[in-house]
Amino acid sequence: MIFRKKFFKMGICLFFALLSSNAIAGWTTAKIASIVVWEGGDLIYVFPEGGVKNTPACDASGATYLSFSLKRPRAREYYAGLLAAYIAGKTVQFRGADACTDQSTSETLQYFQLD
Repeated sequence: MIFRKKFFKMGICLFFALLSSNAIAGWTTAKIASIVVWEGGDLIYVFPEGGVKNTPACDASGATYLSFSLKRPRAREYYAGLLAAYIAGKTVQFRGADACTDQSTSETLQYFQLD
């Protein structure tokens, strides 16, 4: 019986740890300082003012930008939304994927929200 309780408690702790694993992903809320389109790798680089917080170890950009591939399913919508926010001077909430998927040296943009 005691073993079951310990096992159950460990399972609950593990569940919540896995559930909150994205809590350590890179994030920031800021205006966009610049957007770079690089044709050589089909990549978009987004530079938030003040950089990105809590980037993963794979990020070698100095936490200055997020990137995403133009080959992603919603890449054109991402680019259009970010470009509109940049032109309008809107504040954007950025969230990284906690991985360098689209480029090995910068955190991949997982989603963003326009404020």
